[in-house]
Amino acid sequence: MRRIFVIGICGLLLGGCGKKEDGPATPEPKKISPELQQRLDVLNAGLVVLRDLIGAAARSEVVAVRGAEQGQLLVFRDGTQVTLACDEAAAEAPLIGVAADGGTYYWTLASEKEAPRLSDGAGKPCLVADGVPVVGVDEAGYWTLTTGENSPWRMVDRSGRPVAASDRLQPVLFRSVAELPGRLEIRLADGGILSVPRVTDLSAGGTANCYVVTAPGRCLFNAKLRGNGVGDVATTGFDPRIEMTDGMKADWLWCDREGLVSEVELDPASGEILLTVGEGPGNAVVALLRDGAVVWSWHLWVTEVPQTVTYGNGMRFMDRNLGARGVRVGGTEAYGMYYQWGRKDPFYGGETTETSSTAFAEAKRLTVMNPEAAAEWKIDKRTVTAAEAAAMPMTFFSAKLASGTYDWLSNPNAGLWGAAKTLNDPCPPGYKVPEVTAWEGISVGNNYVEGVSAWDDSNFGMTVTFDGHGDWYPAQGYRFHSFGSIAGLRASTGGSGTYWSSTATARSARYLFFRRPLTTSGGSINLTLDKDRSAGYTVRCCHE
Repeated sequence: MRRIFVIGICGLLLGGCGKKEDGPATPEPKKISPELQQRLDVLNAGLVVLRDLIGAAARSEVVAVRGAEQGQLLVFRDGTQVTLACDEAAAEAPLIGVAADGGTYYWTLASEKEAPRLSDGAGKPCLVADGVPVVGVDEAGYWTLTTGENSPWRMVDRSGRPVAASDRLQPVLFRSVAELPGRLEIRLADGGILSVPRVTDLSAGGTANCYVVTAPGRCLFNAKLRGNGVGDVATTGFDPRIEMTDGMKADWLWCDREGLVSEVELDPASGEILLTVGEGPGNAVVALLRDGAVVWSWHLWVTEVPQTVTYGNGMRFMDRNLGARGVRVGGTEAYGMYYQWGRKDPFYGGETTETSSTAFAEAKRLTVMNPEAAAEWKIDKRTVTAAEAAAMPMTFFSAKLASGTYDWLSNPNAGLWGAAKTLNDPCPPGYKVPEVTAWEGISVGNNYVEGVSAWDDSNFGMTVTFDGHGDWYPAQGYRFHSFGSIAGLRASTGGSGTYWSSTATARSARYLFFRRPLTTSGGSINLTLDKDRSAGYTVRCCHE
């Protein structure tokens, strides 16, 4: 399909250009005014920008749009930067355009419906890749064009007559830049539209194991680092860096709605994973694979932009559970993912409890698995190394250690999550798993605090309130530490909430626990408990 991108330049519609031809008497020679010369300089600079924009769009996608002193700065994946000077009030004045024919771009005369190719003084078509035509005015006062080392030639109208230059030259080429799903829509001065492919760099604000995607479209992220890249093999069990090697590819493992992610691919040269995200909300996991084995995986969380709530101690918490599909008070869409302590991998939950024999039945019912990646939810009653667990992000590991506690890790490591964000932290950029002290002030002993924390018996959960802002914590239960089955969901007893902290004890880890008050004294909420690290609890991220 032929695409024509029209550029507005002067107030007359011109139908062709070529060598000087006979016509009416020419006007008297005139000197170009300083104002017109300034406009010509702006116009010709804009044509260079247009050439650069077309070239960059043919090679790559825009990864960022930023405000700049002279307009809108477009940053492309290949490193090209193009600044568009935009004016919403730019008048229509079409003269020169561009057209694509079989992947080759030509300068054209925009006034002609068929957009004939612009030819130089020797009659050779002017390719955008060969250079930019420079607009000028000759001594007789006519518009001219020059390309390369050619001599200037006059523009002519439909009748073959040279066109007199006008001081009303419109130098602005672009009106506005709008960001749309998967593309930028650039409005031109003549009302035409140029569509440029857009890809959102999810890791632009930092690398992590989870990325929030707020709109459908093409996305990418840096796959050369594990998590935030902090740590070393001795403390994390991994080399933070991932070396791109032959045999690597990228694919999705599971998602909770058909088509949420697609077109997943690895760019081995840049070390980036690219994918297309559909309409949310929802969750998916994308993996980097080598010969079919998972090297590392990332959680894609498709949701509206999470908000934050500031607690009385100054801690800023996300307004939703990690992986939640919504925030409606009392709604099961406010349930998030479950996590084994110290692992980055999200385990899908459900809306009903399970038994040891039906563990992960809800996850299998509510998620779509990629048959090409041989993805499968399962339980494995043994402990493994950190590297083995990372290679099996959909397997819930658990075994009883000699200490009597249950763990997924053969040699327990209390540093996999910490006070500072770690390589294995499951939260998106800018957030981390909170320390248990982050919840200080929401309980006194084992009791709720009047005006701050309260159990909601009709909606099965807890509301935390500071300065009039409420934060909803659903009682979505947990995955049992030894079987992986869901327990503690809403029931006649109200259910319970179990939220991991990053605070580790000798063999276990601390967490926030709450449920319906059991006595008239106002309990039960607890910040002093610890539990086996193989348990699957919820995560509520806080700001780093």
